[in-house]
Amino acid sequence: MKSSALRKVQYNAKTPATTVGLKIAAVLPDMKTGFSAAINTLVAMEQQVQGLLNGAGVPTIRYPFYMAFAREIWALDSQGIQGATLEDMAQSLHDKWVTRGLATARLVEIADTVFGVTVT
Repeated sequence: MKSSALRKVQYNAKTPATTVGLKIAAVLPDMKTGFSAAINTLVAMEQQVQGLLNGAGVPTIRYPFYMAFAREIWALDSQGIQGATLEDMAQSLHDKWVTRGLATARLVEIADTVFGVTVT
């Protein structure tokens, strides 16, 4: 087994600014492309949720909580979680947010309309 001193030396050897800078520079274009794609879908989803909340007459002070629910489902979806697993996890999120005072009808509408996920 490696000693703690050896591990520290090896870690310090691979993390100087010049080495880290080169590694980041090599993957930066892909990182920017990935971020751009993700942020475009996130913003589109948030605008859709905001439209639903506006149409339902939800007080704006409650928007951040509904947005948090939607972002949690969006994160699962963007990680590739689909089908029954996504529905089960969305149901758990629904239950969590209902216990925090959000309206079931709004959460069901967001899950169904925005993500095509059925929650009850």
